[in-house]
Amino acid sequence: MTALLDGVAVTVVAAALLLGAAALLLTRDARAALAILLDLLLVAGLLHLSATAAWTAIATAALVVAIRKVVALGLEAGRSALAAAAAPPRRQG
Repeated sequence: MTALLDGVAVTVVAAALLLGAAALLLTRDARAALAILLDLLLVAGLLHLSATAAWTAIATAALVVAIRKVVALGLEAGRSALAAAAAPPRRQG
């Protein structure tokens, strides 16, 4: 069972890379592509975790979740800053 779950996890990692790249190429939206990539990497990490239940697997899954949250927050902050900079100045009066 462990070998099967590890094989599925590796397949999900490959799918994450391919689908993340495809989303980026098709939508030109880095945020959406990165979300797809990190969500699928999380799935792979959880599959690996269920196969081994070792502390390194738990730490890897937690790290992927933390990276996904930090990157999503950073991209949202960057998008907000760009939108604010591109907005026309307000008129006083």
